[in-house]
Amino acid sequence: MRVRFLLEAEAEVDEAVEWYASRDDTGELADQFLDEVVRVRRLVGEYPYAWPELEPGVRRVVLRRFPYALIYVVVQTEVRVFAVAHHSREPGYWRGRGQQP
Repeated sequence: MRVRFLLEAEAEVDEAVEWYASRDDTGELADQFLDEVVRVRRLVGEYPYAWPELEPGVRRVVLRRFPYALIYVVVQTEVRVFAVAHHSREPGYWRGRGQQP
């Protein structure tokens, strides 16, 4: 199934990569974070209904090792990722993003 990140979710990935890169001169931590996002993206595309719903139709998959989760919905033949949410962010801050095409 196709997996599409909304612009806000892409921005959250970019911000996290920059944050990890700023704390590790080698860039290894940022690369590991990005690898984990790619891994989870692939899994969600293959098994979109495997993770629990936060609320009706909205699902969450937690990244390994990093305090982030992908928040997504399945719309017909597409997975739409609303947020790459840090665990310390206010729950539900991403609501309202789903109106994007």
